[in-house]
Amino acid sequence: MNVLQRYVDQQTSLSFSILDQSIKGSSMFIVIPCYNEPDILTTLNSLAGCDPPTATVSVLIVVNDADDSSEEVVMQNRLTLNEIAEWKLLHPQLFYNLDSIYARALPSKWAGVGQARKIGMDIAVKQMVNSNIADGIIVAFDADSTATANYLQAIERNFLNNPNCNFFTIHFEHPIDCQALTPAIREGIIRYELHMRYFRNAMAWCGYPHAIYTVGSSFAVKASAYARQGGMNRRKAGEDFYFLHKLVLLGEYGNICSATVFPAARESDRVPFGTGAAIKKWIQGDSGLRFTYSLEAFSSLKPFFAMVHQFWQKEIGAMYVELENLHPSLQLFCKNMQTLNQIAELKKNCSNHKVFEKRFFHLVNAFWILKYLNFVHESDFEWGDLQAESIKLLYLFDIEIYSSMSLENILMIYRKMDKGIKIVVNFAP
Repeated sequence: MNVLQRYVDQQTSLSFSILDQSIKGSSMFIVIPCYNEPDILTTLNSLAGCDPPTATVSVLIVVNDADDSSEEVVMQNRLTLNEIAEWKLLHPQLFYNLDSIYARALPSKWAGVGQARKIGMDIAVKQMVNSNIADGIIVAFDADSTATANYLQAIERNFLNNPNCNFFTIHFEHPIDCQALTPAIREGIIRYELHMRYFRNAMAWCGYPHAIYTVGSSFAVKASAYARQGGMNRRKAGEDFYFLHKLVLLGEYGNICSATVFPAARESDRVPFGTGAAIKKWIQGDSGLRFTYSLEAFSSLKPFFAMVHQFWQKEIGAMYVELENLHPSLQLFCKNMQTLNQIAELKKNCSNHKVFEKRFFHLVNAFWILKYLNFVHESDFEWGDLQAESIKLLYLFDIEIYSSMSLENILMIYRKMDKGIKIVVNFAP
């Protein structure tokens, strides 16, 4: 049985009317969750301005609210649905099919961005099955985002040129030069994005092989990989982090740097954490965006990740001896998490060191690292100043800059580094 058909057969909540509508025959679906969104037309105009790919494209907007949503939210959602319908009538020559679905009054326990993404992505799979399309591309986008004109063509080209890749993350940049931004919001979004880039690059530096960005508006996945992974989760926030870090277990993936997504830089209460929530807390006086994880905490992981080949060669008793050479906080964390016992059990099911190394980082993964960082910052490590820690990490990549360089200029360096652009720092006054 086809993996897409098997996935659809296993679902129990595919009850939305759009599933029974006429089949579009699309092999690329752009899924956009939309909750209390006043500016959906900006996003639709951006997609309409993209250079069309060769694939048949469908854009599916999942307008959603919960059974305890306020009347204001419900009214905005209804207005959004009307705006989408009117915009569609005014654009009869669109290169993509445009559909919207109203996932109304979802149970509050699960209602949120994860549930909305799952609804849309599950619908995309069902549409492909009904169209007899063996596989396709599901693109995750947001109702407050825009993209460069080559966005869809870049996604299509990368999947065609890399047929073994299960998914791609896509380069993103918050539009910090928008004139509508207040100075406070602008500083907040610069700090938030810089933290994200520092965190990912620090993970890569310390030896973790799956250091990726997990931005809900900035990835695309094969439908077959989506199905094999078990579909999107229903988390109210952080759904992208959990989904993408489970996807890495399937095998090859990549990052698209030739196109850029521009997530909105604004405060929001749509999700309990993430960009909008962080900016809202910042402008309310919270100082959290001034700090980040200490680079020293990442440094404590570097020798541990370098010991993978030794763990393959040695018995558990010898592994404990090796662990004694590492930072005491890491020793304690591994003991609390039973990490070495799990590694020893893992070895029993691996035929060679290559298989073991791959599965080692399935066990010691991004979730494990995040738990470790939070654990050690409660005791042994102090939170670091974002500007200072970001500069320290750049030095480790042989990029020397002044300690007084502005946060914005530091962010620009990280953006270039993430795009693979050679960094040239001008020290002239």
